[in-house]
Amino acid sequence: MPDVYRALDHMGIRHAETTVCETDDWMAAYCHRYGQDTQIIIASQDSDFFQLITDNVQILRYRGDRSVVWDVAYTQEKLCVAPNRYADFKSLTGDPADNIKGADKIGPKTAAWLLQEFGSLESIISRAEEITKPSVRTSILQNAERLRKNYQLIRLSGEAEIPFALEDLHYTDDGITTTQVLTAIGVR
Repeated sequence: MPDVYRALDHMGIRHAETTVCETDDWMAAYCHRYGQDTQIIIASQDSDFFQLITDNVQILRYRGDRSVVWDVAYTQEKLCVAPNRYADFKSLTGDPADNIKGADKIGPKTAAWLLQEFGSLESIISRAEEITKPSVRTSILQNAERLRKNYQLIRLSGEAEIPFALEDLHYTDDGITTTQVLTAIGVR
């Protein structure tokens, strides 16, 4: 990390660490505070950021030639849910990467169907008796508290204090190369 920090300092890029919240919370706070007026692209493989997607916020999932930018339309096409319902969706299906178990009998298609039918996780739980498929209804009723807890773990509220104001984060790309940065900080 010291080499990364020296490289960022050399390029004039602000950086900070936190023990008060998770970095995800900072990123969500920036999106909530500035995403209405500013184009934001988050480069991450963490699907939790899908819930932050708006017309001005996209997620770059870098994979070389197979890189994808997730936007509102792509999220809707791939998951059949709006980005603002992603935390509800993931609460239902679970997230093995974060060791979060969803509800039994509920995969991505069923979760998308439930959200299209009922609108939100809380509405699905409160109206579970209306679910026509018995195994899904039973699963929702039996797992209601876990699903609510999942939502609290997955949802990025955007309420964290941020370390820098937007105007403090201005960066001008002056064409410096990776080799030049590594040489300047003494790594090469």
